[in-house]
Amino acid sequence: WQRRWDGGAVDSGAINLDRYPGRYAEAVIKAPRPDGPVLEAGCGAGRVLRHYHERGVSIIGLDFIASVLAAIKGEDPTVPMAAGDITKLPFPDGSFSAVLAFGLYHGLEAHLEEAMADTRRILKPGGLLCASMRLDNLQNRVTDNMAERAMPEGPRRFHKLNLTSREFRSLVGDTGFEVMAIEYVENMSFLYKYAFLRHASQRVFNESAARGQGYRFNLAGTIAQRTAMVMAPAQMANLAVITARAV
Repeated sequence: WQRRWDGGAVDSGAINLDRYPGRYAEAVIKAPRPDGPVLEAGCGAGRVLRHYHERGVSIIGLDFIASVLAAIKGEDPTVPMAAGDITKLPFPDGSFSAVLAFGLYHGLEAHLEEAMADTRRILKPGGLLCASMRLDNLQNRVTDNMAERAMPEGPRRFHKLNLTSREFRSLVGDTGFEVMAIEYVENMSFLYKYAFLRHASQRVFNESAARGQGYRFNLAGTIAQRTAMVMAPAQMANLAVITARAV
């Protein structure tokens, strides 16, 4: 992660609210919850964080990579942020009304239970968690295999952990949450790796733009992607997104 973000561009606050993660963040922001700020844990280059900060939402970003936080501050010094470890969050008990954690927990090779427990600790009773987890399924096995073949001398996986949706639900439910919903989400299909299936505006890959707009297909790609998701959503989604309430 350090190598990924060092020297990378800071994201703008532009986000597609019809796609992951904007759709899920927006649902939490608008949902009934206790008073108090929102934490985006693992805020990365700041797209979700800046979007809601610019709209007057009380939100704080947390990441363990100081350089990416400094880069966001360089773009907008008013954005509230903190450096810290998700397993030892630098906040008092019951500090937040909601936690957004997109693309965070599957980066932990160990201490996942500690991270979930500390997330629960800093939430108010009745506070909301919205988090994604990479799925252990066909889609991600194919994607991981393609990555390993492209980088045979590199690490086996950039993301360290895949769970089934049942394992993810159990993890969240066992650490002080009531699971309200879990959805299969295709953030970036392995089909998107083939340029001839991408939307014309994304034929030349730009990660920051794709994260903001969503990973878009042309007509042929859309038909292939939707057919696969209708036929086998549990195997063709690459993420599960869970919404839970602290109890």
